[in-house]
Amino acid sequence: MSFKQNKVNKDLVVPPLIMFTERALSQLKLIIQNDFTLAGKYFRIVVSGKGCEGFTYAAGFTDLQEDDFLIRIANSEEDVFVIIDPFAGFYLQEASVDFIQDFNHDAEGFVITNHSQSEFKGKFWRASPEKTPPVLKDI
Repeated sequence: MSFKQNKVNKDLVVPPLIMFTERALSQLKLIIQNDFTLAGKYFRIVVSGKGCEGFTYAAGFTDLQEDDFLIRIANSEEDVFVIIDPFAGFYLQEASVDFIQDFNHDAEGFVITNHSQSEFKGKFWRASPEKTPPVLKDI
């Protein structure tokens, strides 16, 4: 017996708008230019969890998958792209990415901010059908 999970219908999801701070864009370019192990990889943003305050996000470098959105960073003068799967794209319609270096708190990395995060707070955020992504039904 095989288990099939419904996938988000990419055709019904509006591609998100992703902006990077100058610091984050500079750091992303630095990583891509200097780490040969990332050749052919893309910076991926994912939904990594859900809590009372809304979704949590993570980022890393991976391969482009068939159903991914290839998103040009909106405020970059160069063609710099990130990838987002349709599920994350549905919930992350407008987002900003920053890069922090806080040596006092031993924190360093990319921070993703969803500008619609308040819509997904609390326990009953999915009460509205428009907050559930459209799925492809298995036949």
